[in-house]
Amino acid sequence: MSKIYAISDDILTPDETILKQAREILECGIKYFQYRSKKAYKNENLARELLSLCNDFKAKFIVNDDVAFAKQIGAKCVHIGKDDGDIKAVREILGKDVFIGVSCYNDINLAIKAQDEGASYVAFGSVFSSPTKPAAIRCSFETILQAKEILAIPICVIGGINAQNIDQILSLEVDLIAVISALYRPESISENYKNLSRFL
Repeated sequence: MSKIYAISDDILTPDETILKQAREILECGIKYFQYRSKKAYKNENLARELLSLCNDFKAKFIVNDDVAFAKQIGAKCVHIGKDDGDIKAVREILGKDVFIGVSCYNDINLAIKAQDEGASYVAFGSVFSSPTKPAAIRCSFETILQAKEILAIPICVIGGINAQNIDQILSLEVDLIAVISALYRPESISENYKNLSRFL
């Protein structure tokens, strides 16, 4: 299974093209697709189509930051940050079988807490300078290696990962590698994926 974890973006994957882009991502064999939208109004019908498409490919459709929206469209996978409520509250809204990812930034203690509360995976980053989140907290490789020694659940890394630096990430032996910009630019998604995965 591919280690690449694809994330959408309001600019790079606008409503007009996101379905086509998501299909191309899934056809590459990617099994994690996060719907990240910061819009005040999210298109529910479009999100349901994306969810259905991911189900067709047996991939996880993960709603970022918005548990209420996930419930509205029937999604069972969410990714939450420090301001999005706790895992217990998410389970009360979406059910006990929900798949929950938790942003831990550069904080091992947050990751331990997330694991203890039943998170499905934790994410650390930004591991490099990120074009989509330039002000993001940086996370060292040492922190991720320490997390690997302590945690039993899957670890995802995120932030500025591209075809030029992904080989550095491989030495960390993480479970998932989240990519945004480098999946959509500079070539086609399938070509970019090929460049990203040549070391995987």
